[in-house]
Amino acid sequence: MKRHLFILLLSIFLTGPNLYAQLDKNGNPVFNSEKIENFSFENVEIASSYYTIKDNIDNKQSSVFINENPTIDDYWNFSSKLPSYYFMIVDQGSIKGMLMLIPKNEDDSFFYNVIIPNKNENFQIPSQLKGKITEGRAKELAGISKSKAVINNGVLKFNNKDIQFLKYNDVIEEVKNIVKEKIIANHDDENSTLEKYIKTESIGGTLDFKNTVDQYEGTFINFDGIMYNKKDFAILMWGAEKKWNNRTQQSTATLAGN
Repeated sequence: MKRHLFILLLSIFLTGPNLYAQLDKNGNPVFNSEKIENFSFENVEIASSYYTIKDNIDNKQSSVFINENPTIDDYWNFSSKLPSYYFMIVDQGSIKGMLMLIPKNEDDSFFYNVIIPNKNENFQIPSQLKGKITEGRAKELAGISKSKAVINNGVLKFNNKDIQFLKYNDVIEEVKNIVKEKIIANHDDENSTLEKYIKTESIGGTLDFKNTVDQYEGTFINFDGIMYNKKDFAILMWGAEKKWNNRTQQSTATLAGN
């Protein structure tokens, strides 16, 4: 029964953008987390968080509640079968991507579920790191008195077994590589496309307003009580059009991420 429960919960976390949200009131499910750190990388900011054992396994309000008095087996199943880290990639307040590190129990490996909201993309990337659990889980297990677990030389001694775990710093290095190759590269492509569009359309295209202002008689154009010569007014129209296009693209990206 517990095995089926964990498979069901894992499938929930693999279905769409809500997989990173804690949700409720009453959007359900709730998987409580705590922030680890924020750090800058390239031209974005990465925020890392950790799904705790505490306030999940023994919390009736959590979607992964098991027991108010969990057993050693309950602690291990939670630690080895459910995600523990997730990451948000932000650029000037806009979410560019989200990653969750998820265990594959059949071969002691992990993979990253990656979401790029503004492209409506969701895909998986295998981790090259090996271990049964993450460092966050190992440290939390070692802090639970009834588990009698200890960490020694990078190995967790738990339930009379030596258990290899993924070091957090190694995970961060993998996350950086994924962010650089799959998220920042895509973002740079978008900027290059926009720059190319502006250059092309500014001469004889939709952003070229010279012919528009030349239709006005006289040397100056009165706009909102201010007199502009035709060249300056064409530049004003170019700037307004570019600003409007940028706002439209940002709004579209926001809608795609919701």
